[in-house]
Amino acid sequence: MQRPLLWILTTILIASSGLYAGQRAPDFTLLSIDGDKFKLSERLEKGPVLIDFWATWCKPCLQAMPHLDRITGLYAERGLQVASISIDNPRSRSKVKPFIRCSGYSFEVLLDGDMEARRLFGGTNIPLTLLISGSGEVVYQRLGYVPGDENTLIQEIEKLLGSVPGDTSTTETEPSEDPSQ
Repeated sequence: MQRPLLWILTTILIASSGLYAGQRAPDFTLLSIDGDKFKLSERLEKGPVLIDFWATWCKPCLQAMPHLDRITGLYAERGLQVASISIDNPRSRSKVKPFIRCSGYSFEVLLDGDMEARRLFGGTNIPLTLLISGSGEVVYQRLGYVPGDENTLIQEIEKLLGSVPGDTSTTETEPSEDPSQ
């Protein structure tokens, strides 16, 4: 009973978010926790970008982060760039860098304390995950997180990038018919 209710609420939130898969992602510029500039349009010139809006006080966001880190490791070499965007306000922002360092996450972390970038994608609810193609099209959007969502995200990433990483399957061939055997 709890899962259908969560699905209904998530659907309502997505419907009110203003941006849907298939639309062009708005451009924005943010600073990373290390002070580096991140401009979405410049990153898209290098390939697809996975964006995840989160906050240190958001439990579903924190549950999703290990999966985001795993996805970073799986797909970085294939050109997927991952940007995790904290919407922590100035009061809680001081917790972001220590949290990331302590957790050992390898993805890039950006700061959006006034939620300007988050609002560009419609609304202010988190977590919000967006997969954006190199051409700037939002190809996947997910508001909220429940365990297992990462599997759908991985399927979307694989569709965008092509074959599955680490896929060792080979095309099977019929054994040759050698009359001397």
